[in-house]
Amino acid sequence: MNYKLFTVRFLFFLFIPFSLLAQFTYTVDQSIPLEVIGKTLLNPWAGGLNAAQVNTMDLNADGQADLVIFDKTASKISTFLAQNNTYRYAPEYEILFPSAISTFVVLRDYNCDGKKDLFTFGQIGIFVFQNVTQAGKPLSWKKLSFYNSETSLHSEVLLTKGFSMTNLLPGANDLPNFTDMDGDGDLDVLNMKFVNPSQAEYHKNFSMELYGTCDSLALVRQTQQWGNFLECSCGKIAFGNQTCAQIGGRIEHTGGKALLTIDMDNDGDKDLLFSEETCSRIYYLENVGTPTVASMNSPSLFPASFPVGIQLYPAPYLEDVDFDGKLDLLSSPNLEGRDQLSNNFVQSLWLYKNTGTNQLPNFTYVKDNFLQEDMIDVGDNSAPAFLDIDRDGDEDLFIGQFADDKLQSSIGYYQNTGTATTPAFKLATKDFVGISLLSLYNIKPQFVDVDGNGGVDLVFTASEQQTGRTSLFYVLSSSANSSSFGGQELKTISITVGQNENVTMTDIDQDGKPDLLIGTSIGSLEYWRNTGSGNTFSLANDKYLGLGDSPFRQNLNAVVGDVDGDGHDDLVVGDQAGTLSVYRDFRSAGASPQPVTDIVYNAFSKSYATKNLGGKLRPVIANLFGTDKPEIVVGNTLGGLYVLKNDKGLSLTDVPTIILFPNPLPSGQSLSIKTDRNARMEIYTVLGQRIGTSMFVPANQIISYPVQGVAAGIYIARFTAGAKTTAVRFIVQ
Repeated sequence: MNYKLFTVRFLFFLFIPFSLLAQFTYTVDQSIPLEVIGKTLLNPWAGGLNAAQVNTMDLNADGQADLVIFDKTASKISTFLAQNNTYRYAPEYEILFPSAISTFVVLRDYNCDGKKDLFTFGQIGIFVFQNVTQAGKPLSWKKLSFYNSETSLHSEVLLTKGFSMTNLLPGANDLPNFTDMDGDGDLDVLNMKFVNPSQAEYHKNFSMELYGTCDSLALVRQTQQWGNFLECSCGKIAFGNQTCAQIGGRIEHTGGKALLTIDMDNDGDKDLLFSEETCSRIYYLENVGTPTVASMNSPSLFPASFPVGIQLYPAPYLEDVDFDGKLDLLSSPNLEGRDQLSNNFVQSLWLYKNTGTNQLPNFTYVKDNFLQEDMIDVGDNSAPAFLDIDRDGDEDLFIGQFADDKLQSSIGYYQNTGTATTPAFKLATKDFVGISLLSLYNIKPQFVDVDGNGGVDLVFTASEQQTGRTSLFYVLSSSANSSSFGGQELKTISITVGQNENVTMTDIDQDGKPDLLIGTSIGSLEYWRNTGSGNTFSLANDKYLGLGDSPFRQNLNAVVGDVDGDGHDDLVVGDQAGTLSVYRDFRSAGASPQPVTDIVYNAFSKSYATKNLGGKLRPVIANLFGTDKPEIVVGNTLGGLYVLKNDKGLSLTDVPTIILFPNPLPSGQSLSIKTDRNARMEIYTVLGQRIGTSMFVPANQIISYPVQGVAAGIYIARFTAGAKTTAVRFIVQ
């Protein structure tokens, strides 16, 4: 039979070039205002922060120090420009940093050329990237190699002279100290011993002594017990000839250590700020020795007036972040990820203002959410969803969270107070329908018609605080004609889900019933088909689209929608590494299609590339600007959101694009429907009699509507989007 495709804007598809429709090209958009409790946030879409390592450098050559934040939990650089004594998120600079960064990033000018260089963990040592930026050019780096005179070979990691030339190897979770320790003008290194991480090693740089300049890294280990101390356990430190047993402790050989030196008393030697992985405090060790022979005394909490109190592993940083020329103190947990439910990633970047001088600093507590207070940051594992819940024609925002500072998890509701083309969001409630009362955490919501009555229901995965068991829950809307929640029964769908796994409910086989896509913790994407008997599901494919187990793309998270405007559903997949992959027209793509990953615009190369958007991505599709190509909004492990705006999108006309197929429709088959904007659909006979209930049709998704037990003839599908109504005829044979 020769089926016809019917659309009220058929000529639109006929004359748009195919190459334009097929493009997946996005910019990281920062234009949408967002208000929280009367305050318009400065950087609402900056993506969130968890374990922030703070550095400064001049990114745009305007003479001001900007912020460079490396977040350890996502292995991601975030960049902020200093503007009018504030910091504006500037994601375009992030791609200019080396991809081979891990564990820590420290920016220091090792060669005294006025440009900060980059030190980072390199698996078998420390990588050093020299800043080779030319005047008027974008930031540029050169990875250094180091000559080993004993072997006549070059090393890709920093070398030091101990008993022999060897890699300077910090612990895998350590944060070493890079500074001029002895005041001779070149950069030295202080780190905890690799084989005995309770003692500090001092590596003196002999660049000045050997070459008369400070432009080299000629390191020689001076001592394996700098400061003459032995760290036994959290807060227990032995000095001089003391043993750990004498002070009521024993040496712990595991766990990361963070070191930062500072001359607190202006006596010319370096004192030490110290923390370790099991501690909630930073300890201050005063140097009562000399710049060359350090000797530390008893530890004290730091700062003394209001000590840092981060649950685990608070690392210290010294940077001027309030534009007064004095180094301030910042602290953030130096964790690789959440290891306890009580980890507070909502307020995880503490700021202490230096109310003294750089010579005699005095650190006064200011806040525990520096930068975070001006962005969406719900802790970690932010999970966005969109629904026009107030039926005013624009998309409202919902955000699920892992847990907040009170160990509760909820869904935040942000009402869109703008329009369908100029969005603006305002926090309406942090606890949509009171979900925080259910003693759940790790909530990931979406809105789907679960029961097939045409109404949009609330679906979410969450874990139980008592058992840790993760389930798929849903709450049916109280009306098929509008999305209304509150007081309904919480129900579960029988499916086994891991805490780190992601479930998307969507109709894969287009039979009108929602199926499941499950991204597993081991990297595969499973397709579970809805068997149609009370929302029961059976595994149809454990390697959907060829995505089987893989250590390179764990914790997949998928969403279905037509993101390139070609009339076919695409599949957008986020992964643990923070990257997005788009599978074009995935239902017709074959068993192992090749995804598109170079989708985010790079302003410096004027091309498109992959981009780390914050780890453990949860993408959703929403048409926020009223164009023919919707946005991809991404939640992540950092607890924030990114808005990817399609930069080839054309404004929607007043007449919506509505596609019905097949048309004519054989009796007993399902009608496939696609619209370019959210709408409600009702079906009428030509005599005006309504058939069935109204149905919500989400934008940019092909959905199925079962037309069964209907006599052959002509019918009218009426679509209502906002204040506009459009009718489309179709034939049942």
